[in-house]
Amino acid sequence: MLLSDWYLERREKRVQIAKAEGIAEGIAEGIAEGIAEGEAKVYREIAEWDRRRREAEARGEKFTEPPPAPSEKPSEK
Repeated sequence: MLLSDWYLERREKRVQIAKAEGIAEGIAEGIAEGIAEGEAKVYREIAEWDRRRREAEARGEKFTEPPPAPSEKPSEK
């Protein structure tokens, strides 16, 4: 009976470690996706601004809209 208890306890620990690793992996994937979405948004904003600038230039109008401002980056640790 002692050997089976030890085995079950060991198995449970492995399951818990696997769950923790899966959670950490999920968090990392979520962060990576968020960064990618943020970068895509910035590139879209810049492309839209540039399109408006070129259209105004083609019409011979003065384009005074400032480029999209860079977002403030959180301090890196």
